[in-house]
Amino acid sequence: PEDGINLNTSIMAWLDSYEPGNSLYLHGKTGTGKSVIAQHLLKTLVTTHPASGRFVTADRYLEMLKDQFDNDNLLPSMYSSPYLIKYIQGVFDIAVIDGVGQERETEFANHEIGSLIRRRYEDMRSVIITSTMPIMDFTRRYGDRVKNAVMEMTEIKVS
Repeated sequence: PEDGINLNTSIMAWLDSYEPGNSLYLHGKTGTGKSVIAQHLLKTLVTTHPASGRFVTADRYLEMLKDQFDNDNLLPSMYSSPYLIKYIQGVFDIAVIDGVGQERETEFANHEIGSLIRRRYEDMRSVIITSTMPIMDFTRRYGDRVKNAVMEMTEIKVS
């Protein structure tokens, strides 16, 4: 395995048949390597396709939104770009959202994570989600508004 990462047959098949707009939902118990796999997929896709991408945890994304609210809708200088949120939402070809469902469950968090996923789906931009929740629990938590987007993703259980 490249970089010492063992990609199962389903993940390899998804990667080999990747087209812009294809999305992936990786779920499984904590410690199964979902984040490492997602980072590897992102790195592979941006080096083998004309694509841009970003890895962000769900917690960090929500933290960035809050920092932006306190700073005239721009991110403070500690971030790589004042527009990073806009890039994650609709500019990057591929966004990895890691650890979805591990953020504190609030109406704000559920709404913002759901909006991000829905927006990327509507714009036909790829998203790779890692979560400990199976898809049915995911759609229960984030609502019917994300159901179509998530149901069209390739779902792979990592164990």
